[in-house]
Amino acid sequence: MLLPTLNAAPAALQQWQQQAVADGFDGQVLVMMADEILLLQAFGTADYEAGRAFTTDTVFDIGSLTKQFTAAAILKLQEQGKLKLSDTLGQFFPEAAKDQKAITLHQLLTHTSGLVNNLSGGDYSKVSRTTFTKRLFRSQLDSSPGTAFSYSNAGYAVLGLVIERVSGQSYEQYLQQHLLKPAGLQHTGYRIPDWSGLPLATGYELKRDSIFGGQADGSSKRWGTPLEKSWDKDGPWWNLHANGGFLSTLADLKRWQQALQNAVVLSEASISLLFTPHVATSREGVFYSYGWIVEPANSAGKVIRHGGSNGIFTTDFRYYANMQLLIIFMTNNDSKFIPTYRDTLVEAALSFVTNEE
Repeated sequence: MLLPTLNAAPAALQQWQQQAVADGFDGQVLVMMADEILLLQAFGTADYEAGRAFTTDTVFDIGSLTKQFTAAAILKLQEQGKLKLSDTLGQFFPEAAKDQKAITLHQLLTHTSGLVNNLSGGDYSKVSRTTFTKRLFRSQLDSSPGTAFSYSNAGYAVLGLVIERVSGQSYEQYLQQHLLKPAGLQHTGYRIPDWSGLPLATGYELKRDSIFGGQADGSSKRWGTPLEKSWDKDGPWWNLHANGGFLSTLADLKRWQQALQNAVVLSEASISLLFTPHVATSREGVFYSYGWIVEPANSAGKVIRHGGSNGIFTTDFRYYANMQLLIIFMTNNDSKFIPTYRDTLVEAALSFVTNEE
């Protein structure tokens, strides 16, 4: 369990913390440089109906941070000689449409496959493996494979199905055995961890008032927890499976970052592939690697980051490699607290590091 170090926090971070408390921020944050925790704090309420406050052990929906675990699993399977990044969709799915068969695993990992972002129905629609693949392989490509960066949740769900077909295990079973447990993660996943004895964050969204054009009136309504939504027996249905919806904690995400930096669960060669800026995104100087966004020439040095959000829960995970600075930010009320608190937290952390240098 991580222990709070608020009293030892640098002045800029203490100012951020004080403002967050004063404004009623709900969420949790971790700021660390090398092995030193600069700020670890839980804020506000994780469940208003139950009157339960956030703690630094609260379980949280990390959204698209799930993609980095999927990418790591593909690289692990390559290490095991079970697939290659140049393998094509047609090798795993003979039923794929003709123009989809040549899509490579590399293109799926880098969002250059041309596959649509999302299929119809939403994250919690009851879309089975079979239904998902049928719908996807009937869909039209947004672009020719390999020609453009176009973010695709569906592409990462396909990678989850590849993991299952190659390993002979469910997506989560494979990740638990080969990545999560070896990295020391105890509270990360879908169904396999026992969530019953752990505090789980409830999501909230701003109420809308139709009289005033749908603008938020400042109050929130309960959205619920992911486990209250429709899930299959082994996790979310396949519009969400393997591309989002993982549950985790600050402590586990910290362990995951350390496992990657120290090549605990993947080889140095695989780690290099994981963090290589493979393709340019639409933003200048910003690249996509495998389940990660990389800014190799950021003003603060190389940044490896990714966000995860369903418009309710938001997690932001970023590592400034040159400074060994890790920032993890979570809120269960996205529409109320993003981006102001995330961005000012990053500014406060960077200002401290810059002044130290």
